[in-house]
Amino acid sequence: MTPLNSVATLLNRGKSILILPHIHPDGDTIGSSLALLLALRRIGKEAFVLVEDEIPSNLNFLPLEDIHSKLPVGICPDVVVSIDASDLDRLGSRADYLKNAAVTINLDHHITNLRFAQYNYIDVQAAATGEIVFELIKAMQIDMDKEMATCIYCALSTDTGSFKYDNTTARTHQIASGLLEHALDLNEITVALYQNKAYGKIKLLGEALNSLQLHYDGKLSILSVTKCMLEKSKADHTDADGLIEFARDIEGVAVAVLLKELSHNEIKVGFRAKYDVDVAKVAAKFGGGGHKKASGCTIYSNIAEARIQIMDAFKFLER
Repeated sequence: MTPLNSVATLLNRGKSILILPHIHPDGDTIGSSLALLLALRRIGKEAFVLVEDEIPSNLNFLPLEDIHSKLPVGICPDVVVSIDASDLDRLGSRADYLKNAAVTINLDHHITNLRFAQYNYIDVQAAATGEIVFELIKAMQIDMDKEMATCIYCALSTDTGSFKYDNTTARTHQIASGLLEHALDLNEITVALYQNKAYGKIKLLGEALNSLQLHYDGKLSILSVTKCMLEKSKADHTDADGLIEFARDIEGVAVAVLLKELSHNEIKVGFRAKYDVDVAKVAAKFGGGGHKKASGCTIYSNIAEARIQIMDAFKFLER
């Protein structure tokens, strides 16, 4: 693995730096990307964050105006940094930028990371990629400010379930404590992330809960979100984020699954484990990955067939 100090040196030498969050972005990949962007611009670097998907509305308190859907004309980055993506598929069509850059860097904390860049810094002990970016900014000897700290705090909070998940460590709390010293507006962050749900999201929750099924003596719960549900609720696909927690939080459930219909015969699957079940191994069977207790994949079939495949994959819960 490339040492973090070496990554810092590469970024310090770079002239034009492109930062790529993963597809279907969340608070960790966006918060981490923006924090790194702000740090690089602080030292005079030309830097850009490029996305290809809609950003969830609960992240609107971050400086999203610095994020582009296409690069400005004439920009040819010599350094490309992947943020929080375990493989090239998680970068979507933007993965092509890694082919032409002189330097490619992969920053991530997923145990399933395929180390696809020239320089890979993968810390599977990190609760969020935000922890890695925090340490990287320190290694680059760039002073933290309130805006950077807000972005990293968002990354930590969202990837730890507001510091509830067992990926939260003493290091996570130590970093968060240091960030809070920058006079963050914690109420603004908390309200935006957790207490400001769109009406359509609440209606979608009702529709999804009607689809809830329990299997294997209540150890496996499966929720579905179809395009029809989205239309009926006047919600968008990002409103399905977080619904899986309602299926996970049922007494006796060991694993929760959310099946989200993206398009015809394309189902995004999310897995959450509550006890000692490695859902990353199950996700890997379908070409996905992630963490032991939180992972995902894509199944190319309809929801009914995907449900059957998922039930078969978790048949070991019958024991």
